[in-house]
Amino acid sequence: MTQTLTRPSRVRLAGLDLTRAAALWCILTFHFNLNVQTACPGAPAIGFVNYANGSLGHIGVSLFFVLSGAALMVRYQAGCPLRAYFARRVLALYPMFWVGWGTLFVYGDLLHRNLDRSIPLWRLVWSALGLDGYLNALAPNFYKIGEWFLGCILLLYLLFPLLRRAMLARPGLALAGLAVFHVLWTAFYPGRLEIEHHVLSRVLEFALGMGLALWRPRMPRWAPWVGAALAALVLFVPLPGPRMMNLPVLGAGLCLALWPLGDRITAAPVRAGLQRLAAISYPLYLVHHVTLTILFVPRLAGRSLDLPAVAGVYLVYLVVAGCAALALRVVTGQLLRLAQYIRKNGRA
Repeated sequence: MTQTLTRPSRVRLAGLDLTRAAALWCILTFHFNLNVQTACPGAPAIGFVNYANGSLGHIGVSLFFVLSGAALMVRYQAGCPLRAYFARRVLALYPMFWVGWGTLFVYGDLLHRNLDRSIPLWRLVWSALGLDGYLNALAPNFYKIGEWFLGCILLLYLLFPLLRRAMLARPGLALAGLAVFHVLWTAFYPGRLEIEHHVLSRVLEFALGMGLALWRPRMPRWAPWVGAALAALVLFVPLPGPRMMNLPVLGAGLCLALWPLGDRITAAPVRAGLQRLAAISYPLYLVHHVTLTILFVPRLAGRSLDLPAVAGVYLVYLVVAGCAALALRVVTGQLLRLAQYIRKNGRA
């Protein structure tokens, strides 16, 4: 299979931005509903909580894994120098995570004396690596922010250069092999982590996103309809077997439908809005959950809320989480510029 190599790394793709916005809405709304209904039993949900084979959160997470593979393949299809690739991943993820984690550590563990002294201090290394949420179910540590998804995506980023080589060489064979592995892995899962949190459970979704990026330039006009039909099957028809079997179909089907739809957006304000949302999607992912648990849940506990009240709280939550994400992004940027200035002047 001959691939046309391009390097659109500086081009914003509205289709990917729309897909990211959809995934982000699913995650933000799922956690909002979950926290509000726990604090206020009987409170109505925004949108929906569950579909035929899972929850709104499963939709968002699956979309994010597929989207991550697609976005990386778009950027690195023409070439992937390892040093530059890993440096870019580190700068994109770690500084913002460290600032957010450090803020919560000072606020909760130091100022409010919540430090759990039964946890060995050496486990701070998992927080330094961004793997604390991923490993917290196996060994309690100093997890504060980022949840299991961050550690899982970091491990997938480590696998990307190998997956890229396989996908560029023999994409059909690579995806077929990963599909067989996925079925066997799911059927005979040997791990201690929850299966949906294990990195090897998510490789197929990630690789399907990479495959969509390769296929997108010559995608036939009927392909998005196939994606929508596959997604609808998983969303509305109860399917036998473990949920992990059908999540790759859901994530890839939705991405296949949303990507071309987003690329057809011509209104400049809409495209600009999607770009701005994409720019804060990572810090928003980092802060949204702790924003709920620290600011909203304690104030909502035991209250009786109808749908208009829940909708009002939801809008306030989005605004507050968005402001927190912007603040995290700005502060991190300023600290990085300060570090660069010190390093530059230190060499002078």
